[in-house]
Amino acid sequence: MAKDPLAQRKVPSQKRAMSTVLKVLDGTRQILREQGADAITTRNISKVTGISPGSIYQYFGNKEEILFTLYGERLKQTVEALKAISTAQHLNVPLPQYWTKLRQTLADVGWGNIEYVELNKAIAENPLLQEAVKSILDELYDCLSLIMRHYGSTWSNEKLRHLAGYVFGINHFGFTLRNRQPPQFASSTIALTNELEYYLISKAINEPPID
Repeated sequence: MAKDPLAQRKVPSQKRAMSTVLKVLDGTRQILREQGADAITTRNISKVTGISPGSIYQYFGNKEEILFTLYGERLKQTVEALKAISTAQHLNVPLPQYWTKLRQTLADVGWGNIEYVELNKAIAENPLLQEAVKSILDELYDCLSLIMRHYGSTWSNEKLRHLAGYVFGINHFGFTLRNRQPPQFASSTIALTNELEYYLISKAINEPPID
């Protein structure tokens, strides 16, 4: 059986071990915020946290496993936030109003802040990323599909999930492109990405699928 890319080498069961893992993750976040993606090394994480490289390797095989864990946590938080605003009470508004609320919810989770941008920069093009977070992404796609279905989409579940994945991919591409651009262009990239995502969601609601 293939190793789960998100599985830690050693699952912490005692309070002290759990504290070590949390320090490693918090220290990595701190480096992403203060020094950026290029500064993520096991040695730097050890320096910031005071945890020896040997202790870090007890729980994470390499820096990628740490980054994948952080990314998985962000996706889990996103799914929880989407579920929380996908109740009948929140969905009982026109789509433009709901979309504004949705984007604010994602911003509250942390999408777009410097830590996430640097995390995305560090692993966005890693070929193992999609495999590492596949089960969480499936939940996220289901959430987006249910939202589109609520607003009247008659597309099949398969096509809705495909669109949800495509929208997420556009979001990823927007972040990756933004990371390589000067600030004056990055802001335009964000706006264009948001417009394109909304256009595609609206298309699924108002038009039949393209075969």
